[in-house]
Amino acid sequence: MTDRLVLGTVQLGMPYGISNKTGKPDFNSACDMIKTAFDQDIACFDTAQAYGDSEEVLGRVFAKLKVGAQVKVYSKLHPRLDLHDEDAVRQSVEDSLRKLNMDQLEGLLLHGEDGIRFWDEGLGNVLRGLVIRGKVKLIGVSFYTPEKALDALDVDGIDMIQVPANIFDRRFEDAGVFRKAQERGKEVFIRSVFLQGLLLMEPEAIPEKVWLARRAVAEFAKLASVWRLDRKELALRYVLSKWRYARVVVGAETAQQVAENVKIAIQDLPQECMHQIDKAFKRVEQKIINPAEWA
Repeated sequence: MTDRLVLGTVQLGMPYGISNKTGKPDFNSACDMIKTAFDQDIACFDTAQAYGDSEEVLGRVFAKLKVGAQVKVYSKLHPRLDLHDEDAVRQSVEDSLRKLNMDQLEGLLLHGEDGIRFWDEGLGNVLRGLVIRGKVKLIGVSFYTPEKALDALDVDGIDMIQVPANIFDRRFEDAGVFRKAQERGKEVFIRSVFLQGLLLMEPEAIPEKVWLARRAVAEFAKLASVWRLDRKELALRYVLSKWRYARVVVGAETAQQVAENVKIAIQDLPQECMHQIDKAFKRVEQKIINPAEWA
């Protein structure tokens, strides 16, 4: 299953995640992370124009490691970009390619689902033009709500979607998003496997603003103990085993974490374990599964 892993690189551009302890890695650490991933056959990387200087760091690392021609990068338009401004959209893609030292993005996504409303107002034509010119291979959207993802899967020209899914959050499956994407031949990328690190925190260390999550995280830790797995193993193997059609975006703060993720991804979860997880976390409160509500 390791061929389905995509390295999330927001950490290369800024400190990220509720449980982040190391902050943004320096350039040498970034090189170690990318090299470890590449040596383990992970050649796909997820970034965004809004992830600090993540694109630029990736470009420098690819150049140093001489792997630019062998990797695939998926980036996202900046959420503050004026999507009505066709020249600005084109220029932002050119800027991303320059920073990445690449001729083509494997995928270009709208960072927010609300941007889809501009599709028929010229945005769709601009993005298709980028594909025709060879600047981008696939066009996609990053979603937060299943309803909008379902609608977008009917749009001609949208090739891929990125959605959150994890042990606590199965909204997109329940709504039929994964099934419809497979039927339409659209690629699916799953993010937020560890719920920005919340799933891996000690319950008592969870900040007051997410205090509602403490009981659910404690229950998750208990279940992991029953199956003699640490929570990281259980969370990642669950997503890989449950949604086999999808690629899975997993971030890391160190090269060691990248190697650990690859090792974890080799094995499936037993079906009985999957059933227990599904039953235990059938309904988790929106305030827990949606980081936008943590503030």
